[in-house]
Amino acid sequence: MFYIDSGSVKTVKTLMEAYAFKGVTTNPSLMAKERRTDYLHHVKELLDVIHQAPLFIQLNGETTERMVNEAYYIAKYSDISRIIFKVPATKAGFHAMKILKNRFTLAATGVVSLAQALMAYEAGAKYVIIYVNRMLSNGLNPYGLIESLGDLKTFKDYDYLLIGASFKSEEEIVKSLKHGLDGVTIPPRLAERFFLNPVTEKSVKAFQKDFSDRYQVPSFKDES
Repeated sequence: MFYIDSGSVKTVKTLMEAYAFKGVTTNPSLMAKERRTDYLHHVKELLDVIHQAPLFIQLNGETTERMVNEAYYIAKYSDISRIIFKVPATKAGFHAMKILKNRFTLAATGVVSLAQALMAYEAGAKYVIIYVNRMLSNGLNPYGLIESLGDLKTFKDYDYLLIGASFKSEEEIVKSLKHGLDGVTIPPRLAERFFLNPVTEKSVKAFQKDFSDRYQVPSFKDES
């Protein structure tokens, strides 16, 4: 259900070890932010630290031909069984999906309308990635879109997975999940605030103190 939205190998490694994230999503901006010069090596390092989990990477070509060529180039040098290609919901992107669908697992990204989502599905996308905050910033209703696409899955047997992205707050994540997403991709700056709560931390510290005071040890360990 939960994915890390980052291109940082160090950050991804730390969060994957601490939490039960399902995989990692990236985009061209997140990858470029790391200031690496070897893109394929960067991809390999991300694959290495997430072990058997999937990695979503976005095709960046401006034309259909460039997207298709990029996909095959990356596949030639990477573990393609664990890579899901994010393809933008544009005219060139829909065309690329039709060409690539029988060879790769695809995710339509940048989706902000019902029509885009359905065309992406018809073109071969297994995942539909909805830009929640960007929709809100442009006066659009992401929650209504999520509900509509969820209804189609339920009543029309549409076989896609709905992933929410572009989050700026925990409230947006929670509300999106309540409206029916299959998963969300969370930026690292929100991850710890989202999963941790001071009420829980305070309760656990009280339990630990009571235990230590009574048994004079912080915890038990097997010394056999």
